[in-house]
Amino acid sequence: MLCCLPVCFMACQKGEGPGLSGFGKQPVYLPASALDDIRSLEAQPIENTGPIFLLDTLFFMTEMKKGIHVFNVKDSSSIKNVVYFNIPAVTDFTINNGLLYADSWTDLLTIDINDLHNIQLLNREKNVFEPLLFPPLYRGIFECVNVSLGAVVGWSDVRLQNVKCQTFL
Repeated sequence: MLCCLPVCFMACQKGEGPGLSGFGKQPVYLPASALDDIRSLEAQPIENTGPIFLLDTLFFMTEMKKGIHVFNVKDSSSIKNVVYFNIPAVTDFTINNGLLYADSWTDLLTIDINDLHNIQLLNREKNVFEPLLFPPLYRGIFECVNVSLGAVVGWSDVRLQNVKCQTFL
């Protein structure tokens, strides 16, 4: 079977021998305790967008690893940034019957969004998703992820010493 997605050609390896040194990527962690900070906030700046969803006159847009922006698009000449859902470590979501289903690191969340300004977490199903433990679309060395430090919400460019992990494209 052929695979057409670029990520299919990406591999990650954790070495056993002496470590590698040089410029690479280091995980940016969000403590596990912060994953429960799910709430409505005032509109936030847009920085790193992801998946979108249109529901009637509401346009939802992911802020990768941080939350979801909600816009009123009823009048296309005057789009209004209505509210922001703080959902740590989110990368994707869908909506059905007033419920927003989203990933948060390894968990599946069910959130009642009927009151946009007061969302409510209804359920957290733990360990549904396998987390990405290497920097996406990157070739080089990186500090291996330590899941006990929390959820990986980004990668920083740093000089590394004696690391064991690397990716290949």
